[in-house]
Amino acid sequence: MPRSIKLIDLAPTMARVLGVKTPPLDGTAIDLVEGWGCDRVILGIVDSLGYGLCRALEPDLPVMRSMAEEGLILRAESVASSTTPAIASILTGLTPENHGITNTAQACESKIRSLLEWASFDEVPSAVVMEEEGARTFEGFVDLVMGVPKSREGGDFDREVLARSLQALKMDPRLLVGHYVGIDRIAHLGGGIEEIREAASEIDGHLGVLASAIPAGSMMIVCGDHPLHAGGLKDVFDSKDVAAIFWRKGRPLRRSLS
Repeated sequence: MPRSIKLIDLAPTMARVLGVKTPPLDGTAIDLVEGWGCDRVILGIVDSLGYGLCRALEPDLPVMRSMAEEGLILRAESVASSTTPAIASILTGLTPENHGITNTAQACESKIRSLLEWASFDEVPSAVVMEEEGARTFEGFVDLVMGVPKSREGGDFDREVLARSLQALKMDPRLLVGHYVGIDRIAHLGGGIEEIREAASEIDGHLGVLASAIPAGSMMIVCGDHPLHAGGLKDVFDSKDVAAIFWRKGRPLRRSLS
């Protein structure tokens, strides 16, 4: 039986793909993607994409569904119930107890380095696109840092993340991280399943555009940071697990929306 997967396993997996050296991590590289022959990683963090929610919305997520069919989808245990510590764990490979980051201010002050920074130190070009305040924590350590104003509404925010990610690809990074917030924003506003479905479908389209733009041989990973943690659907689909989709670009997606 395959071992259980946690979000802290993503950083060591990406480090292995990229050939980046890291200090000892809490996570362990996922062997299921060993031998895929990828030379770069595109990571799309989809806020609140729980595993059960992703499965429930599959008919409306043709890009993610196709990625899962051509690659693989795993049920990954989230290690935190809120965004900042969860993303810190995704990018550092450390549990919240060991990275100690619970808010953006702590991220700015922390001496813990992320995979993006270790990649840049190893001269593996890296780029990050996320909310401005969070993005600032990477300035001076990561090759390309692009922030999006937090004031943008969820849909506009995610469209800007896509636009800046496409711009970042022109710099040919071997590691690109983007953070999409539409599902989480709708949940915090008390939106129901139809509003969440619409937000998830729009993000799915963004991922299809991004997948079409990346070079062949790239590994694309789409993962949640935590399940839905706000609104009326909190804990309806998951209590601790998120979706983690792994795909290698070798040909256009069969169901790409682009």
